[in-house]
Amino acid sequence: MITRNKSIFLIPLFAGITSFAICIVALLNGWMGEPQGVGESYCEASNDLIKQPVNTLSGFSCMAAGLSMAWLLLPVLLKAQNSPRQDFLLSPQGHFGLIISHRNNMGNLIKGHIYGAEINYIFRTDGCKTWQQIHKYPEIGVCVLHMYLANPQQLGNMEALYPYANIRLNKLKRKAILNLRLGAGLAYLTKAFDRIENHKNAAIGSRLNGFINIRLNTTVLLSKDWRLDAGLGLTHASNGAVRTPNLGLNLATVNVGLGYVFGNKTCTYIKNTIAPTPKIWQTSVIAVMGIKELEAPGGPKYLAYGLQTNVYRTLNYKNKLGGGIEMAYNNATKQVWVNDSVFNTKIVDIVQAGAKISYSFNMNRLSVPVDFGVYVFKKQASNGLFFHRVGLRYLITKHIVANITLLTHWAKADYFEWGVGYQF
Repeated sequence: MITRNKSIFLIPLFAGITSFAICIVALLNGWMGEPQGVGESYCEASNDLIKQPVNTLSGFSCMAAGLSMAWLLLPVLLKAQNSPRQDFLLSPQGHFGLIISHRNNMGNLIKGHIYGAEINYIFRTDGCKTWQQIHKYPEIGVCVLHMYLANPQQLGNMEALYPYANIRLNKLKRKAILNLRLGAGLAYLTKAFDRIENHKNAAIGSRLNGFINIRLNTTVLLSKDWRLDAGLGLTHASNGAVRTPNLGLNLATVNVGLGYVFGNKTCTYIKNTIAPTPKIWQTSVIAVMGIKELEAPGGPKYLAYGLQTNVYRTLNYKNKLGGGIEMAYNNATKQVWVNDSVFNTKIVDIVQAGAKISYSFNMNRLSVPVDFGVYVFKKQASNGLFFHRVGLRYLITKHIVANITLLTHWAKADYFEWGVGYQF
């Protein structure tokens, strides 16, 4: 048990170290773009290590977003380890699909169909934890993905590293298993926007990006050793407006591959009587902050702060429904007023307040919140009346919750929110 847990911990630890190493190499080789003559105002300009001061903050912020999502998923992977069975699966898979043109100015970037390959390192759960039985014995995995984007000059390739969960949708002990696969992590794009060399790339403003994958996956058990994996998925990569332009990349792909079981070939599932879900109300208060860049590309970064109150009613062990109120102070709003020739702004001109309807999908201590809200107080008309949110939260202790979410206005990302809160 100890040996196995150590090996499982080392995998994401290696992923994190590798990600930081990539960032350092990127800084040393100028992969984050040219400073465009405006980097002198940044304190990093005096540092010999950091060659591209304008993009340094955005690069680290994007990496932090991806790694935060990955590490919030890590405790689920660790807690998924059960009896000391020394078994795992390897599943290489191929991808074929297209880039979704979700904006008019995306058309020039789409040159053809995309394709790629991935390798999955998968662990099975056997139900020794109650949440595993509730979610029908999900699989927990780590994926390394390579995608060719059919536009080497403007988009290049995408490399991604992320943990995920395969959540079973049909009944147990069937040869054909239907899964919902949810994953989040870090993506690296070999091409990003550059004013001189790649000015038509309106999709990706930085090479380091957050990464989300949602997939409807089918597994057909061919034997005790082999299985066939196939599915249809959606992938999103963007930096959450840490650096513009940031339309993001949305990929739709089909995947197929073979998996092989190493170690014990069979899995004995534990099934206990689960107590009824307690129907309770839960309240949490979360303080968040984020970094945002306005158009045009290469401009300064602005800090945003927020305080969110969430109230949920437990429907069952998997789902919660509720709402909340929140306030935000975004320094970028002050610059928006200046752009509109309004210079004498007060705090009341910048503060925003909103009310929301909230849903939360829960897997043990990890939850996926989804918010739909409306601004009830807002003097600046930019971004419209409605706001939305999706991301990850992890209950570190009985009361302390970690937060990494993406605030959006419809399909337009505003900024990543990092935060910590208290659950009553």
